[in-house]
Amino acid sequence: MSNLALYPVGLFFVLSAAHFARSRIDSRATARYTCYGTALLGAALLVLAPPTIRAVQGTGVAVLAVLAIVLGDGLRDGAAAAIRLLVPALRAADAAHAAAHAAQTGNTEAAANAARAVHRHEVRGGVALLGTVLGLRLALITAAAPGLAGDDLTVGPELSARLALAGYTAVGMLHTTVCLVALLRELVRRARAAGPGRLGTGLRLLTGGLVAGLLWNAWSMDDVLRAAATGIQDGPEDTLCAVLGGLCAALIAAGLGSTLWPAVAGAVRGWVHAHRRYRALTPLWRDLHTVLPQIALDPARRLPLPPRDPQFALYRRIIEIHDARLILRQHCDPRTAQWLDQATRRFPPPCDHAAATAEAAALAAALELAASGAVPEAAAPEAVLSAAPGTTATDTMDGEAEHLAQLARVYATCPAVAEVRTRARAERARAASAAGALR
Repeated sequence: MSNLALYPVGLFFVLSAAHFARSRIDSRATARYTCYGTALLGAALLVLAPPTIRAVQGTGVAVLAVLAIVLGDGLRDGAAAAIRLLVPALRAADAAHAAAHAAQTGNTEAAANAARAVHRHEVRGGVALLGTVLGLRLALITAAAPGLAGDDLTVGPELSARLALAGYTAVGMLHTTVCLVALLRELVRRARAAGPGRLGTGLRLLTGGLVAGLLWNAWSMDDVLRAAATGIQDGPEDTLCAVLGGLCAALIAAGLGSTLWPAVAGAVRGWVHAHRRYRALTPLWRDLHTVLPQIALDPARRLPLPPRDPQFALYRRIIEIHDARLILRQHCDPRTAQWLDQATRRFPPPCDHAAATAEAAALAAALELAASGAVPEAAAPEAVLSAAPGTTATDTMDGEAEHLAQLARVYATCPAVAEVRTRARAERARAASAAGALR
């Protein structure tokens, strides 16, 4: 199971790259290099995972497994170079912001051009260093001509071969160390300047992630010494690398997410709140939809599944309930007030629920009458409007959702409303039997 531990770490970095590709970071260069670094590191971990190397080795072509290890190491070198290029990108972004704030001085264009020139110079230097490292490592691994025995790279007993294999690993380790230290120094400086707060906390967590990355990289020294002494070194990443990689990924995720926690927490709270209100309106909406199916704005949605966008679904449900209330105005029974007065004598509602009880009772009686298809002849327009549900006005969707949620609770649970519903149902049945007798 430990051999599989590198896969979630690698997938984390690959998915992080997809996130940064869509991010709105002010500096495009910063977002680009972050995306390159995380994508290359994730791909390297996926390639160097022991099950991947064993699968390639299982093809029967031994050189393919060695080439896979060299490819994974090259991807990791590329990730280190991209991480190193974050330093000039961050400084260029700072210079651009400073130039924008100093627009009144007249030196904005000169400062921006100077920042871009420094950025281009350091990028060219970083790319040249990466090319040198890749070329040197390729020459050393070619000189070593290793084979693969189990999970280990092995070379012949000659000193030159052992030193070439050790040098291959040492060059990659030193290059990664230089790149990580450069970014670490920049993050430490920024964390000190940021002080306490979410930004400072995020920068310190990122710093911890880079320290874990340095420890992860320093573990390669064991391979250097082992290769120089015995001509054998680990090919794929081992379990300790998975642990250090997981620690590095966790700290980086925490650092990147620290500035997003309030927004994410607010979004989650909003989702839960909207979903709870949506579910609270379901019993009332279901009764209305059973009698008035034409209110459904999305007739194709029949399965009782949670909505993907509860905020939009709640908004749509509110509109559908409003449409039903408008339709039911013509079915308001003038006897509802009398029935409710009798019912509340037996089941007096709380004072703060009196208005909701009256509205729910009018709604229940109108719904029963609408189910029979009859329209009461004695209901004058004024009486219909005064008895109609929905007389309470709210200014916001949240206020209307809260009002309808309370109305739905009273409609479903109030004994007085249940008695009014029973009276209306009995009147409906009596009217239906009388109509049948006349026929």
